[in-house]
Amino acid sequence: MDNERLLEAHRSVNGLLGKLALGLERDKLNHEIVTLSEHLFGQRLASILRLDSEKQTLHLEYAPNLPDFYNEAIEGVGVGSTIGSCGAAAYHKVPVVVGNINQHVNWAPFTALTQQANLHACWSVPILSRDNKVLGTFAIYSSVPSEPQPDEMEILQMLASLYSIAIEKYLLEERLHFHASRDPLTLCYNRRVLIQKVENSFRTDCGKKRYVAAFFADIDAFKYINDRFGHEIGDQVLIDVAEWLKRQFYSCSVIGRYGGDEFVVFSCFETESEFIEFYHQVKQKLQIFCLLEEFQVSISLGAACGIDIDHDSLKQLIREADVSMYQVKREHRGLTKRSTPDFDHS
Repeated sequence: MDNERLLEAHRSVNGLLGKLALGLERDKLNHEIVTLSEHLFGQRLASILRLDSEKQTLHLEYAPNLPDFYNEAIEGVGVGSTIGSCGAAAYHKVPVVVGNINQHVNWAPFTALTQQANLHACWSVPILSRDNKVLGTFAIYSSVPSEPQPDEMEILQMLASLYSIAIEKYLLEERLHFHASRDPLTLCYNRRVLIQKVENSFRTDCGKKRYVAAFFADIDAFKYINDRFGHEIGDQVLIDVAEWLKRQFYSCSVIGRYGGDEFVVFSCFETESEFIEFYHQVKQKLQIFCLLEEFQVSISLGAACGIDIDHDSLKQLIREADVSMYQVKREHRGLTKRSTPDFDHS
């Protein structure tokens, strides 16, 4: 056993754990762990694949030194007991060492590809979570048939364990960020994050030289709905409204729960007339949103649009859409004659 190499591996992994604790980003971790692996193993190439647990397929995470055509060919490869080294390792949840790809049944469908890429051995270790779920695989390829030494297998499993810790950390951070930015009931953006997302989205080509519209939706008589039908029904109405808005608006739209029974949506349009036509279509559908027994649930929807939008004018658009919404709400109550809200341009 190469004690010196093993000691270097332990020191390097400890160093990466320290960087991870201090916030090492995923892309940089990928680079450092592959660079370290290829240094420790010498003349071999490293690959990290991530698992799509729903489709049970493996996808490229990072393998910068494998040929591009090879990475492209195995993208989305399935998980199974006889599928290469990585597919089998993910399936069995144990290391799968193939010392000679050319003579192994698992690799028979891929030998033309591996010959072209000059890959003749593949040692794969599954990346497992704490609850023993497969997250992906970590593999070392060789240009010559070869079997791993005990210290090499220990290093492989050490690196896979490190990557498992990292992935779980990143997933936890993603979940925390998601819940910190979302309304817990409807999963729309919360009020604080809504403006940030809009500003970030509309700095791109989506918002440049295009009309940006704010839509302000408010559930009519929502207090009555809660009082008469109960808060569980009221919550379900909020969820249904949020899901309906997500279906109606373009994929680039940004939807937030602004407070209570209020939602704000931002979306881009090529022309003002396109915006007005869309607004009237959506507003018409909300006059009777759903029925609760004999009670008709309706949504008041106001809107405003502008061009060359910045931080201050975004907030102004919300105020104008709010005023527009109250005009519609008065119409729903029959307190004023029906009229089309005015659209002021900011």
